[in-house]
Amino acid sequence: MERPRFNRRNLIRRGLLGATVLSLPACRYYPAESGEAFAPWDLDEGGPPELIAVRAAVLAASPHNTQPWRFQVTAERIDLFADLDRALGALDPLTRELHIGLGCALENLVLTLNHHRRRTTVVLSPDADPAHVATVAITPDDAVRSDPLVHVIPDRHTNRGPYLDGPAPEGLAAALADQLQSPVVALTLLTAPEDRAAFKADTVAATEAIVADAEMSEASHAWYRHTHADIEQHRDGITLDSTGNGSTLRFFGKLSGRPSAASAGEYWLKATRSFQTTGAAYAILSTRADADATAALEVGRAFQRIHLFAAQEGLALQPLNQQAERQDRELQLGLPTDFGARLARWVGALRRAQMLFRVGYAWDEAKRSPRRPAEWVLS
Repeated sequence: MERPRFNRRNLIRRGLLGATVLSLPACRYYPAESGEAFAPWDLDEGGPPELIAVRAAVLAASPHNTQPWRFQVTAERIDLFADLDRALGALDPLTRELHIGLGCALENLVLTLNHHRRRTTVVLSPDADPAHVATVAITPDDAVRSDPLVHVIPDRHTNRGPYLDGPAPEGLAAALADQLQSPVVALTLLTAPEDRAAFKADTVAATEAIVADAEMSEASHAWYRHTHADIEQHRDGITLDSTGNGSTLRFFGKLSGRPSAASAGEYWLKATRSFQTTGAAYAILSTRADADATAALEVGRAFQRIHLFAAQEGLALQPLNQQAERQDRELQLGLPTDFGARLARWVGALRRAQMLFRVGYAWDEAKRSPRRPAEWVLS
């Protein structure tokens, strides 16, 4: 699949705008992707393979860029733990997304170890500690083959901007399904115009419900990093530059104070109604309805591989988990299964939608998100 060169004009316009911006005396303005918070993306290949693997793991996708992981490392094994202080609360009451993010980190970890000729044996949920989500045993072995996806790890970014509203590339469903390496996970790809319209409408409705739910809205807003100082201090969360909004809105947003949760919710809802639901297809990763946290880890591994594959092929990707978040909220509060029923029509009553996303060709390059370095997540 060859990526059309849609973004040349936008790149030029951004360059011209950037020159104008830098000439203005705006003390609160800061360039995108500036500072130590973005240094981990320049993946350091120095040191032992186990440390390099952790550096790659911290570049994985995670819900709201919460990076909910900790690692214990020796030459013989790496243990992956959930950092439950980084849970999303009401936005992820069943910790489904937290475990998916941990699965994403696990996949990057294994890909990198294999690339450095380390044979890996992964055990999920290895003991009674719910925070201990995986153990990776490591054995040096020159016969281990490297997966080409490992080279894309520093280039994978969530693109929340507008995508081309066109047909899906031929063979997309099969290509994405090829990345599923666990029988636990299934892929549903929605490409027909009527299916995409229905999924978009339901995603907008779920976003409206989240914005109207004060606890969910506040839980989401807690991970928004507005100023350069916030970004450098926390090195996580969603930044104004990574929202997918245009250069002008991002520039003036930086000159303004931090928005309230209600105001940020309205911007998010507006973006969801417009450019954040464009694209060639919507996708759902599902498991059995009675699946546990271990299955969510498998979903995370599958999603990370799909996102790396998309980056390799010049495709953009963005999670759209609002319906699944409302599905979990309904279960938590004992509400009628509105969004659970909406998702069941796509995946079936005996399965549970775990990870939802859009895929397509983006009009603009994605901005990198801040990352905590490996040294911050080693126990």
